[in-house]
Amino acid sequence: MQEADSNPTRPRRVLIVEDSPDRQKLLTNLYRGHAWVLVNTAGRARTLLSAFTFDLISLDYDLAGGEKGDAVAESIAASSSAGALVIVHSMNAAGAGRIRAVLPEAVAVPISKMTRDNATFRRLQEQIGSGASIDWAAVLRRDT
Repeated sequence: MQEADSNPTRPRRVLIVEDSPDRQKLLTNLYRGHAWVLVNTAGRARTLLSAFTFDLISLDYDLAGGEKGDAVAESIAASSSAGALVIVHSMNAAGAGRIRAVLPEAVAVPISKMTRDNATFRRLQEQIGSGASIDWAAVLRRDT
């Protein structure tokens, strides 16, 4: 289980690993107000992971270039960001499974679920901003 941030008022340091421009826009909006960096290849993600520590990593499986998200997962596991909350937002279930094989603590939530409606998106933004562990049941609940 991911630990809560000891300073919930501090913006989270977020690494977004996504190559689709439409999803990049959604994810940068989701992490608005935080210190985020966006990359579209595994190589760029690995470079950042070797130089910086992140609190939260939003990771896709299918990336531009020859490497996939599982290569990034291996770098996360060996980096100073090994304790970060990792959200696998991939729509590729098999790929998400490969990432979770390397990072069992990672949470696999497809971007389609995170952004299915404005209420879900806002709940997730609030939970990310709180600095605490994310209550996925509360975030993904269906409003009636």
